[in-house]
Amino acid sequence: MNTPLVSIITTTWRSQRQQLQAALHSAVRQTYRHLEIIVSDDSPEPDLADMVSGMYDERLHYRHNVPALGVAANHARCIAEARGDFIVILNHDDWLDATFVERLLQPLLNDASLALAFCDHWIVDVDGERRVAETEAASARYGRAALALGRHRPFHQLLVDQTIPLAMGTLFRRSALSDLLPVNAGPAYDLWLTYLLCRNGQGAWYVPARLSNWRTHAGNQTSLGSIELLAGAADCWAAIAADDRLASVRQAAAVRAELAYRACACWQLRHGNGCETRRYALQALRYRVSPKSLAVYAAGLLPAGLLRS
Repeated sequence: MNTPLVSIITTTWRSQRQQLQAALHSAVRQTYRHLEIIVSDDSPEPDLADMVSGMYDERLHYRHNVPALGVAANHARCIAEARGDFIVILNHDDWLDATFVERLLQPLLNDASLALAFCDHWIVDVDGERRVAETEAASARYGRAALALGRHRPFHQLLVDQTIPLAMGTLFRRSALSDLLPVNAGPAYDLWLTYLLCRNGQGAWYVPARLSNWRTHAGNQTSLGSIELLAGAADCWAAIAADDRLASVRQAAAVRAELAYRACACWQLRHGNGCETRRYALQALRYRVSPKSLAVYAAGLLPAGLLRS
């Protein structure tokens, strides 16, 4: 039997033990058994080590990072050190269906031209209850509801539409990564990884089933809306817009870059940082001259006291 090793990567930072335990249980209970599961912990103290070792599964490997690596660097190090030919990123507060790896791995074993396989996912609340209406809306918004089963090559448009849930519903071929994950990717590492995987023109395979669960709560990176997340995404859209290999989506990426840099400028404006507000607004205007970005730039010219008020 062809049983390649699959590496499941979970990065942590002050994770809630119950949520992390649920995530890791979903990994060790996969019907596909030839796995390694890497837990890379950026927490100040190695408080999660005993929980991981207490699961008594030799496929689990825990590492405590001193000093902390940060979101992008932590994922980059895990990918670099993973032994598997295929990689799954499992967030510390999410969990996988038992057949997740088995169902997404098979298309990649059958077709060497595929860089990744992905599925849809459930949105669940902090207690793990499914939010059905939000799930249906997200599936429609990101184009998965109407997406055909099977091969999509190239998948440039899926990248721009953010159809591929890289961090909560994807298994990818590590050899398909065209470059290293940049440190400035920050919490937007998943968008960057999707971009790096699509640059060589390989394909993506879609399985129209919800095989994973994404937990939404006030503490996750998407909900926090940090400047690191906004800036990492903006820099990625800028890289896509400048990439000749993705010329077919250059205009759409430029529009997204303008929106993303404007979001950074608005964040700085809310925090009273006039200089940074203007810097990000100017970056937005490089991609599209819009009245909103011009207005944000003008607001950044106000005196510091008015900005804070």
